[in-house]
Amino acid sequence: MSKTIIGFTGPISSGKTTAAKYLAEKFNGKIYGFSGPLRDILNRLYLPLERANMAKLSETIREAFGSDLISKTIAKDIANDPCDFIILEGLRRVPDLETMKSLPGFRLLSVTADSKLRWERMTKRGQNADDATKTYEVFLTDEQAEADRDIPVVMSMAEATLDNNGSLEDLYNQLDKLF
Repeated sequence: MSKTIIGFTGPISSGKTTAAKYLAEKFNGKIYGFSGPLRDILNRLYLPLERANMAKLSETIREAFGSDLISKTIAKDIANDPCDFIILEGLRRVPDLETMKSLPGFRLLSVTADSKLRWERMTKRGQNADDATKTYEVFLTDEQAEADRDIPVVMSMAEATLDNNGSLEDLYNQLDKLF
């Protein structure tokens, strides 16, 4: 069975998860995310789901077991998944992209939006425990963290970029045109 694997990259709160959910629902796909294994471990350890904890855990795992362990784990999960349409959300690092590019049927898309709008969306959605109270200045600092430094490089390798500065309908229309 051949799979279609769509990877999304982009800065914090640009709309990657929203785009992934839309495609998964529309085409009966399954979503995998790079933060998923980190969230699983933090939950199991009863630690807060905060960006700083995920970054620290990610760095620790990568230092101890190799920079591509998480991407290799997700690649194996995808290979073992019977679903033929996979959406991979949150590609941030070049080594992770290299692992995913080795999968047949992989395509990379980026999602972008202005920083102020992304910060507003992040504080409203509250995905992480500390998101709702995060200042714009701290948000900008988070984007410079080790976990997010490669994002512009990864985005430059995407086949197409979705502009998510408009409405949900605008984003969905762009996705519909691509697919």
